[in-house]
Amino acid sequence: MPQLVRRTRRRPKAEINVVPYIDVMLVLMVILMITATAITAGVDVDLPNAEAPPSQATAENSIIIEVSPAGEYKLAEDEIYYSLDEVVSYVKTRLEQKPELLVLVGGDKSSDYGKVVELLGTMNKVAGVDKVSLMTTP
Repeated sequence: MPQLVRRTRRRPKAEINVVPYIDVMLVLMVILMITATAITAGVDVDLPNAEAPPSQATAENSIIIEVSPAGEYKLAEDEIYYSLDEVVSYVKTRLEQKPELLVLVGGDKSSDYGKVVELLGTMNKVAGVDKVSLMTTP
């Protein structure tokens, strides 16, 4: 008697192939990275035009501080550069003698903005300067 061969049914595999999903996710991630660098944060601002008359500042009624492109500080009446502490000390001394003096800060357009802000902040903290005019060319 021949033996009966028992045939078993093959069950289908219930696996999900995730490789296409990984490919899609990598493409989406690359697109996100490229577009994220192209997006700039900020708001479009239309600044008003101001036509103010020139200031009547002179060497007698003002302290003029200039910031060089290298980030060095110079007083208008001197031709040498000073450290931040020396400039602030000078401003404090002059304002104690004559409180009505104007403080004018002029930065070269290629100078480091951080140096100008550092000067303004230090003058405010140490010398108590809360009114400063920024110099521009007319």
